[in-house]
Amino acid sequence: MQPTFVLFSGLPGTGKSTLADRLARELCWPLLRIDDVAACLPAEMDRDTLSFWDQAIAALLLLAEAQLKLGVNLIADSIFMNYDRFHAQAIARESGACFLPVHTFVSDESVWEQRVNERRAACASAGGIASWDQVRLQRKGYRPWGAGTALFIDNVRPLDENYAAVLAFVTSPAPSLVPLAEVAYTPGKYHRENHDQST
Repeated sequence: MQPTFVLFSGLPGTGKSTLADRLARELCWPLLRIDDVAACLPAEMDRDTLSFWDQAIAALLLLAEAQLKLGVNLIADSIFMNYDRFHAQAIARESGACFLPVHTFVSDESVWEQRVNERRAACASAGGIASWDQVRLQRKGYRPWGAGTALFIDNVRPLDENYAAVLAFVTSPAPSLVPLAEVAYTPGKYHRENHDQST
């Protein structure tokens, strides 16, 4: 049977991990989280660099490719900021998998900022949890998803409503999506700055 590759993409504080976790639990599908992959990289690596996150994403996509080639349905949770989403689509195509991106966002900026701040304050150690200033900086390099290329989920709406939309999207026999454009990318160079330096 054709495997399914569900990709949750969104900036911090937009609710993607909550939805990804719930979907993985309900469907009993493996979940690859960028934070888990990053935690396995050597502690001496500088987590404040784009190169670090490029390596973490490359590792996540390598794991995803191996599972999809085995015919395993899979969920991936990361920002998928730019060129990494094109690599993910290519892996799905080469593996014969159905590629289902979910783009999460918060249309009310004040609500979004409050959630980011609350999320950071809730952690005893804020290490690894993005501040609002960091999110605003990340947003500058976040490539917008084109209309029809992903399921758009606005997390100002109730969680149960959004989850029902995600579940219906993922379990639909043939979700209608526009494929991402064919864009030249370099595997392992996913942020715009690093990618441009390599071309």
